[in-house]
Amino acid sequence: MGWVEFKDGQFSIGGANTPFTLKDDTLIGTLWLPDLPFTLHRTDNLPTEPEPPAIGTGPEPAWTFHADAAFWTSPVVAGDLAYLGAANGKFHAVQSADGKERWSFDAGAAIYGNATVDGGAVYFAADNGRLYKLDRRTGTEIWRAEIGGAGIRSVPTPAGGDWDFTNAAAVVANGVVFIGSADGVFHALEAGTGKSLWTFKTGGKFRAAALVVGDRVYAGSTDNFVYAFDRRNGAPLWRFDTGSPVTTAPVLADDKLVTGTRDQALLYALDAATGQKLWTVFYWLSWVESAPVLAADGLLYIGASDSRRVRVIEPATGKIRWTAQVWGWTWGTPLVVGDTVYYGTAGAAQYFVTQKASLGALDRKTGALLWRKPIPLLEKSYFAGIAGSLACADGMILVAGLDGTLQAFPAK
Repeated sequence: MGWVEFKDGQFSIGGANTPFTLKDDTLIGTLWLPDLPFTLHRTDNLPTEPEPPAIGTGPEPAWTFHADAAFWTSPVVAGDLAYLGAANGKFHAVQSADGKERWSFDAGAAIYGNATVDGGAVYFAADNGRLYKLDRRTGTEIWRAEIGGAGIRSVPTPAGGDWDFTNAAAVVANGVVFIGSADGVFHALEAGTGKSLWTFKTGGKFRAAALVVGDRVYAGSTDNFVYAFDRRNGAPLWRFDTGSPVTTAPVLADDKLVTGTRDQALLYALDAATGQKLWTVFYWLSWVESAPVLAADGLLYIGASDSRRVRVIEPATGKIRWTAQVWGWTWGTPLVVGDTVYYGTAGAAQYFVTQKASLGALDRKTGALLWRKPIPLLEKSYFAGIAGSLACADGMILVAGLDGTLQAFPAK
């Protein structure tokens, strides 16, 4: 965050809006927002982080599909196939029963966004600035549309980068495809032809899927705003300034629009009708990269980033039911199956917060760790593990890895 400074009788952290008062070897103040109390204590010894507990490693994979490049995306299951794109531009359709490839399509540019299945078609965007529509049974191209943003990518490395490792997925509703692009333009296209219906320009990248509800479209941008559009013509209805880049897809829960942010580490609930802030959950200096899922029990299940947690949140109030430590970047959305919550994490060899890659399972009621399968680091690669979300197909948990594998594990 930076050094603590002292000026005009006041302690602060430069550029972070963090005023502190010194009292008995303790700095007491607020962090970014007036309702976020923050305390720094003097200490002679820094804490030592414990290792993850010794626990069972869960089931072995029923099958493994090997691609030629990393999967930053999540498997999307429809019928008997799982669809996902890889960093080398290959888009794969894999049989969920046995892991055999049904077909593949070469987009010619890296794929960092999830697929979208609608009827007999599958859609995905690639880093050449194109949105593709394919026949989902054969992989035959139906159309491609230029949506812009080609070449705008800065995947993180040990030396830095924008941590720009996702892309927006398409949303299809009533014959219209909605998607934002890396050059900050939000698009509505005819699903049948790919013809542009309307566009809206913002000041940042779109790196997450939009949400279509009724006559409205909601989307977050890295220009710090969450937008509401009229789905028929793209007219802006409201926008809300989160103060941080938004790279997670919004979710609707009880008329509340829930979405996460980066720098200020806040999960927001907004009134879907007006954009008014209803509550926030602070993630303690951790970006909120995970999009929440609203489960059948009416609760939100969500991962994080640096804080290495899976949380369960009451959508009405933002109250946290339980928090589970998972020791790695939980960028994907947790998968809730029966009484179990499955998660995947990414890790790295060099980072200021220890991040360990793993696949694991938590007790849905308490968050207790049921099993954890460590994922080793890769040679000549900064990242290891699972960057996206998990999927469920016929009693199997499908897991796409940064090692270029898609695996199926029995759900138990």
